Amino acid sequence: MRINFFGAFVFLVTATLALPTQAEEISDDTIDLRPSLLRDEWYSEGWDQVFYFEDGSLLVAQITILNVGFGSHHAGVFAMLVTPDGKKTIIKQSRSNRKWEFSENLLDLQIAENRLSGKFPAFQVLIRQSKGEVEVDFTATAEPWRLGKTLKLGEAYQYVSFYAPALEAEGRYRIRADKETEYPEWQSVAGGRGFAVRYVNSIGLHNLIRSSTRIVDLENANISPILYTSVDKEGRQQGYLTLYENGRLIHEAGGFELLVKNRVETADDDKRNIPESYRIHVEEKGISLTGTIETEKFLARVDPVDSLKPFVRTIVKFLNTPIQYRYLANYDLDYQKDGQQVRLQGRALIDHMVLRHERRERKSTRNTR
Repeated sequence: MRINFFGAFVFLVTATLALPTQAEEISDDTIDLRPSLLRDEWYSEGWDQVFYFEDGSLLVAQITILNVGFGSHHAGVFAMLVTPDGKKTIIKQSRSNRKWEFSENLLDLQIAENRLSGKFPAFQVLIRQSKGEVEVDFTATAEPWRLGKTLKLGEAYQYVSFYAPALEAEGRYRIRADKETEYPEWQSVAGGRGFAVRYVNSIGLHNLIRSSTRIVDLENANISPILYTSVDKEGRQQGYLTLYENGRLIHEAGGFELLVKNRVETADDDKRNIPESYRIHVEEKGISLTGTIETEKFLARVDPVDSLKPFVRTIVKFLNTPIQYRYLANYDLDYQKDGQQVRLQGRALIDHMVLRHERRERKSTRNTR
């Protein structure tokens, strides 16, 4: 019996069942514009867009390309809309073996009727499937933050770039209960803030990291922080920080660790350790940044396995697949530069990812590091 595993894996960007092949190099000058289309057996890459609107709606729109399953260079679209009343709608679609289109010269990915396109600073994402339609226009309000290869283990690496580290968005959506039901009226959303990230994993994600966290300012303040951290498969944490002033990158720092305080919380029938707060202390020549980021509100959990058919879901749950959690947070930081002190306060969006097997292996009900 032949199973279409690609349908199951299109958003599950890692697996544990094969040895990685030698990783290819990618060119940093093209990685933000078009797919790299590596040949490695378990490579994956994608574009993640996360929007939090002024009415409390959360929209996640992701495009993923990967080689997992039969054939290569499959592409999938995944969108999750959480309305202010907490109702969650998932829209997904996929195309296998390069049965999708892209531009050689700019960001323009088209998968069936779904599309992510644009040229800095203006972009558009369109999600269209029988269950629903979502259209969002967004504009980057800060220059890109190209972290480059945040993890490099031998020939294997992860590349990360915030191509829109801060953005403003507006859009509309309409969701119907089933294919036979007529579409309702379009619902508009405005005042959106968030971020857009480009990443490439040259091999299976489980061979690189255990978890990762993105913390992005939602205020578009005069001086605003963005953090990206990851814990590699050996348990070592790597931290990256940038500070923006009116959309211009003014400082980058790395090589520090966040002190993470966790708690156990149950949401969507999932018991897990989640970040309760982050304590940061960065001190370099001429600058220092010290303070705390406190989790305020749980927004949504995304486990792509949940949307699979029962038989495939049973198989995939044995794999080390990513589960994503999103929260609102508040930050309170003391920033000092050349003897001048500024207090940075505001709201942030936390995007936290942990691999399924890492979550299962956590035995303590509380973990403070």
